Order: sequence, then C-alpha cells, then structure tokens
Amino acid sequence: MKVVAMIDSFKGCATSEELNAAVLAGLSDEIWTEKCNIPIADGGEGTMAAIYAEIGGTWQKVSTSDPIGEPIEGSYLLSSLDGQTIAVIESAVFIGIHLHEPSDAVIRQASSYGLGKVIQDALTHRVTKIYFTLGGSATSDGGLGLLQSIGATIDASLGNPLLSVQSLDLTGIQDVFKDVEFIALADVTNPYLGKNGFAQTFAPQKGASEKTVVEMEEHAQIVAKEILHFTNLDLSSISGAGAAGGLGGAVMLLGGKIAPGFLTLQQLLRLEEKLQQADLIFTGEGKIDEQTDQGKVPYGVMKLAQKLEIPVIGLCGSRTVDIGKMTEGTLGVFSIQQGPISLELAMEKERTLTNIQHIAQELSQVFMYKK
Repeated sequence: MKVVAMIDSFKGCATSEELNAAVLAGLSDEIWTEKCNIPIADGGEGTMAAIYAEIGGTWQKVSTSDPIGEPIEGSYLLSSLDGQTIAVIESAVFIGIHLHEPSDAVIRQASSYGLGKVIQDALTHRVTKIYFTLGGSATSDGGLGLLQSIGATIDASLGNPLLSVQSLDLTGIQDVFKDVEFIALADVTNPYLGKNGFAQTFAPQKGASEKTVVEMEEHAQIVAKEILHFTNLDLSSISGAGAAGGLGGAVMLLGGKIAPGFLTLQQLLRLEEKLQQADLIFTGEGKIDEQTDQGKVPYGVMKLAQKLEIPVIGLCGSRTVDIGKMTEGTLGVFSIQQGPISLELAMEKERTLTNIQHIAQELSQVFMYKK
C-alpha cells in the first residue's frame, strides 16, 4: 500500500521534511510498501525547501539588512524551470518575525528595505521569473521599504517608513521588472486597507499597540490614495495586497501578481501526479483552526485528495473545536500532544517528532482495522 506524508512545517519547531519523515518512520514497512515524503508549504516558511526538493538548484548567499536595519546574511534559490532561470526568495529569511521578539518598538522600526538588495541580486543573474514568498514577515510598512530599495523616492524618516511618509515618487521603479515575471505567493487574501487590511489584522500579531495600529491605518489610507492618483492602481480592492504587512501591494506596484501559495506549489511540485494510487495521506500544520480552510496546506491537500478520492488524516500541534471546512474531507484532525503541556515544551523538536510518529502509527493501525 502507498502512503504519502505532506505536512507543513511547524513554525519555529520542525520542517516539513522532518515531520513527514517522522510520520513515515512510525508506519509498518510490511503494510506500507511505498512511503512518499513530499515537503510542502503554502507560500510561507519552507516554500524554498519544497521547491528545491522538486527541481534542485543552487543556494545564492546575499548580505543585506534585517527588519530593524541590522546586517543579515541569508540565501535564496536559483534554479531552472521549463527552460527559464528562476529565483525563489523567501521574505521571512531576511525580514522574518522570528528574527526579533515582536513588540511595539520593533514594529515601529521594522522595514522591508533589506528585501530590495536580495531582489536586485537575483536580477543580476538574469532570471526571467521570481517567486517571492510573503509569509512570516515582521514588517507592517505597507511595502514602502521594499519600494525604496528598488528605486522609489520616499520622503520618510529612518525606521518604518509608513509611519513618517511625507511624499512618494514611483517613477524610479517603472521598468525594474520589465522583462521579469514577478509572482508573490501568499496564503492570505487580505486587502491593503480596512478592518481586514494589514494594519488592523496583522500588525497587532506582530506587537503593534492600538495607537500604532491607528497610525498605520491612517498613513496606509494616504499612501493608497497617492498610489491610486498616480497609477490608477486601487490597492483597497486587490485581494492579497495586505499580505506581509502590505508587501502584496508593493508587488502589484512593481508589475507583479499575487498567487495562492498552495495552488502554485501544487502545480510546481506536480502533486496530483505524485498522489496517484495513494491509499492514505497524512497532512497538517502547527495549528489547525477555522482559518485553515483559507488556503493553508492541510485544506489544499484535503481538496486535492477529495478530487482523487484518497482518505486524509490531519495532524497538528494544536487544534480548535471549530476547524471550518476541514471536517468535510478528512477522516479526522488530531493534536499530537499526549496531555496538558506548555507551549514551550510542545515546541521542542525532539518531543514533536516523537509525538507525531507515535500518533501516526496508532492512527494507521485504526485505518487498517477499518479497511
């Protein structure tokens, strides 16, 4: 029998490949004669690794600045796909929320400026397509830092440019991506402004105080109005423009497009082909809740499995009672915890991998009994 493990990374704990391997290690080789470890992501952490596992490539090191302007070195992926030279850049590597403890002071300083140098480095390799992941950023600067570093003239103080922007001139960015397809991968569809926009929805999760959120929203309204006036691009109506603290909007200004992270990887990784003839699929992520059905890995895997009529089991570090549409196409969604536990202990890698191996083993036995 064939079993497939394709679990999204447990952020800050274990990678997709590690979790998959632990699940498969717990299953009987005699029963499960074909075991498939498919690293997966939805446009956030782990996206580069998932694409690298499929198409290979080289890791390109680059030195730039992190969210608060400190030096940082990271890598992006250079590869070839369908005869094109492509780059895959994971924004969280360079401006990730994991780099500094979230606080109001940090988010008032945090800028996406450092990403510009990474993109410019990729352009020197004559890439014709850039995949740019938006998940896991520490910034809520409306994408202004990135625009500054690419060539826009923005009158603002040091730190988060959104909070002090006086004027912006976008003429310097018009032809940067003239011969390059720029695709941002996102797992959210939030607009630039309003109650579902980046300031009101995501900034508090990154440490912003109520006062800072109000300031951000006010300045974002002004920025969006200026952009509409000079470019006829209405960021308030574009799905995904609010992703990664407004980086989605910056991508649109640069002539790029925003694509659903999981659906893009589904195509790149040829998932439908790989799942053919599977008898069981394990999927999951760190937390499964009512938002999981909004483009996250477990929901995407579940929908694909439904199409192929393959049973699915969901595994997670924690789950809520309400898991939205995840109840419609899974045999069940299970937390891997063995009992009451602190978040700190639950996120220990060794404990996580041991727990997920044990529960996968037990659930596979239940599945076989049902068979």
